[in-house]
Amino acid sequence: MRKLTYYVAATLDGYIAGPDGQFDFFPFGGEGLAALVADFPETMPTPARGPLGIADRAAERFDTVVMGRATYEVGLKDGLTSPCDHLKQYVVSSTLTSPDPAVTVVDDPGALVRRSRSRTAWGSGCAEAASWRARSATRSTN
Repeated sequence: MRKLTYYVAATLDGYIAGPDGQFDFFPFGGEGLAALVADFPETMPTPARGPLGIADRAAERFDTVVMGRATYEVGLKDGLTSPCDHLKQYVVSSTLTSPDPAVTVVDDPGALVRRSRSRTAWGSGCAEAASWRARSATRSTN
């Protein structure tokens, strides 16, 4: 993987979800949504791409998504087994088994980053992978 961009909504104190995993306090609509769709269209889940008018829009920044188990399970509980068909999809988990052949579950985000041939990947949720990346970056600069 040549480049991994950790791109998530976060509170000012660095949280990506509430204590019980809730994320409904993040605003999603209006100008913010328009900017997100314009600048990062591939971050929209496949089912939302049609209604947003970007179903056929090619990936511009990312060709892969690396998401955490909790992020993946948001859609999975509603039957969405492959949330981003337009990207290569990885879920970081040591407990989950993929219910969909389009989604690869990995338990070592470091190994994934080292062996992947992806051009650019988007890290979504995935606090464990983000913390691995932060530790890795710190080691490489010392």
